[in-house]
Amino acid sequence: MSRGPLFLGGLGHALCRLAPARTAARAFGFDVKEVLYPGFEGRPPSATFEEFLDNIEAQVDVYRLSHARRLMVATDLGCLVALALRARGLFTELPCVFLGAVPWRQVQTIGGQRALGDRLRQRLRDSEVQARFVQRHFRRPLPADAARAFFSGYGACEIQSELYAWLSPGWLADLEGRLAARPGALDGIAAWLGDEDELVAVAELDAAERALGVRWPRAAFEGWGHFPYLDDPLGWIEAVHAALQP
Repeated sequence: MSRGPLFLGGLGHALCRLAPARTAARAFGFDVKEVLYPGFEGRPPSATFEEFLDNIEAQVDVYRLSHARRLMVATDLGCLVALALRARGLFTELPCVFLGAVPWRQVQTIGGQRALGDRLRQRLRDSEVQARFVQRHFRRPLPADAARAFFSGYGACEIQSELYAWLSPGWLADLEGRLAARPGALDGIAAWLGDEDELVAVAELDAAERALGVRWPRAAFEGWGHFPYLDDPLGWIEAVHAALQP
């Protein structure tokens, strides 16, 4: 059987973002798998969030059955997806790492607004906005071709507006209730926090823990921003490799 992590990316995630990490992982004898979200990178979109989850559930199940050393690594949207799957009573046996904080307060304050998703997608096509984003949120210079590939994910994310509409404060409250009704659904989760992450604040994780009545183990990583798999692929893979050990 195979071994290696399964990555659940954020909004606009693109396969190219994990290319440096995959190269680093080969030296450790494993690969980095990732969930292929419907509606991302030209894939057919889902009509509802439940259908979106159905598709992801099938992919995670294949990973679960084919891997002996398993670890789900979720970031941003991926954290919410992982929690939604656990609210279905699924995959609680798979250890899970939240890479960065769960965007809990963001959903509470700006979730449910389809138009906001449209505006964000358009804004991230602006070259000046992209340059400022890279300067602020990457810990090392991102080559021009890598930056183009990174932002191409947002442009090709046809379902972004729908996700903003689906992930509303009401959806979050429902998720909270469904998780509360499943003892053990929040076990086996840890949070890896970069001390230089300025994109999603640690206060987001604090809010999620308060709402869910849980305190997950936290590990702080010096020098990590929000995208350590791009900033420091070897360091990120070393951390993943350590977490995969029995």
